[in-house]
Amino acid sequence: ILDVNRDHEFAPVKNAPGSSSDSPDTARIMISNMFKEWVTEAGGKLTGNVTDSSICEISPSTSYAGEGLEELVKGKEIECPFQL
Repeated sequence: ILDVNRDHEFAPVKNAPGSSSDSPDTARIMISNMFKEWVTEAGGKLTGNVTDSSICEISPSTSYAGEGLEELVKGKEIECPFQL
C-alpha cells in the first residue's frame, strides 16, 4: 500500500470528456494545478488567468517532479497559461 498525495499521483480517466469527474478534462486540470504549485513552490509568482480554466504545462524534460525550477522561475512573474 502506498500513501501518496492523490492530487499529484492519481487522476483517473474513466468518464467521457465533459463529465464533472474522472474525465480527461478533470485530469488535465489536476496536472495543470500541480504545475502551478511547482512554480509557486520554486519561488515564481503566477499572474494572469490563474483559474482552473488556464491550462499550464511543464515539460518532463524541464522538470520531472518540480526539481530544478528555481533557476527558471524564482523571483519572476509567470503569466498563465504558460508552457515551460
